[in-house]
Amino acid sequence: MEPIESCVQIGSLLRVIDTKHSKIVNQFYAPQNLTAPSINILLLLENEGPLRVGDIGAVLNMVDSNVSAVCSRLENMELVSRVRMKDDQRVVKIQLTDKAQERMRDIKANVRDFQQLFVKHASQEDLNDILLGLNKLDQLLEKVLKEKTE
Repeated sequence: MEPIESCVQIGSLLRVIDTKHSKIVNQFYAPQNLTAPSINILLLLENEGPLRVGDIGAVLNMVDSNVSAVCSRLENMELVSRVRMKDDQRVVKIQLTDKAQERMRDIKANVRDFQQLFVKHASQEDLNDILLGLNKLDQLLEKVLKEKTE
């Protein structure tokens, strides 16, 4: 197979995988009325405490505007609140509400159930191979990004 054909197949496979993964995740978290990005933000805030939108985006590799939109939805659900810092009123941090703190045990149990379902169909060797391949792809994409920004 020609390298260009491989590149096209990789791109196509990534789109298919992303679509399937998103569909599974959204169906799985529907009972919580949350999306995967919402859950990722809630888990991050629980682990790290209050964070700025930009910090959340950097950790989760999300665009700030998307983080802000997800946080607005979570705020409407009364799961997060925006708090201005007393020492610098320009700084706004996102933090979990008491309601979110109460739901985190159920949310984390739901996440564990999803992970168990995910790994149920794969051997440890399969998972290691997938991780190895994805890490190689990540390294390749990093090289391409570096070359394009030079």
